[in-house]
Amino acid sequence: TISHPGLLATSSRYHLVVHPNYTTHHNPLKMPETDTGRLEDRIDLSEETDALITETTGMASSPANLPNILNLLYALEKKTRVGNDTPSLVKICEHSLKLARQLGDNLDVAIECLTTLCTRRSQKSKAIAILVQTAMPWTEAETGDDKLKLIETLRNITDGKIYLEAERARLTRMLATIKEEAGLIGEAADVLQEVHVETYGALSKREKVEFLLEQIRLTLLKEDFVRAAIVSNKINQKALSEEGMEEHRVQFFTLMTEYHQHEKDAYNLAMDYHSIYRTNNDLEALKATVLFLALSPYGMEQQDMLHRIETDTNLDKIEASKSIIKLLLKSEIIN
Repeated sequence: TISHPGLLATSSRYHLVVHPNYTTHHNPLKMPETDTGRLEDRIDLSEETDALITETTGMASSPANLPNILNLLYALEKKTRVGNDTPSLVKICEHSLKLARQLGDNLDVAIECLTTLCTRRSQKSKAIAILVQTAMPWTEAETGDDKLKLIETLRNITDGKIYLEAERARLTRMLATIKEEAGLIGEAADVLQEVHVETYGALSKREKVEFLLEQIRLTLLKEDFVRAAIVSNKINQKALSEEGMEEHRVQFFTLMTEYHQHEKDAYNLAMDYHSIYRTNNDLEALKATVLFLALSPYGMEQQDMLHRIETDTNLDKIEASKSIIKLLLKSEIIN
């Protein structure tokens, strides 16, 4: 027999039976219910919310009224949050932040309001999302220390929140740009590496590619060639081949030429330049393709590439490259 509050056990197989007098208070398996039988009640505060928004908008004629305005709005914010009236909560949060930005002496007032509302106990995700989305455009308008402070605040708020992963990626890219402009290439590269953008579902293919290209560029500037190779493998080649992605395709293979030059890989350099040539029909890229094919070790892939380029009509415009192709395809010693 096992002795446990509310449980009876009989036989060697421990047949457990919940005692009929075992109350809900002691039973962790039973979820507490509200008086209405639902897990959560929602109180409709939409009329009160609309009335207060109208009232505080009228009070916004004087910046001196800001403390009183925020006190009124914060009080109703708590009621809507506790009452699970999410639509009204979102309205209150957005209105509070906009007034703090409009009437505040400086950006610090808006940042304090933003932090206060986002860190409230059991704050709703929709409320946090609207606050971050409202503040995002301010990062473009601000400069200097204020811009950096706002970006850091928003990054702290969005950290670990899947529903704000797109905003966090954009904020991280802004921070990396600021650090690069300050000459802190290593820090800029490290900040950008924190974001595993390839796993983000909220970003478009274009944004993902642009972010990864920035990661490659900064890691190359940092001379972290191992990391550059790892990041380059994350880029979807199929996405690069899509219509409208020509600029990104050229940028990617241009970056890869830097990597393959460091690796002294002539054949892959030829392939990089050929991909650039196929994208924008640049004859200089075709010249470079022929040059690095000539420097590549002899092999089936190299010979196949030479035969393919030999049939290219644009080769007639570059006599020297055409002559090199013919010489390399002959099965005799070049004199």
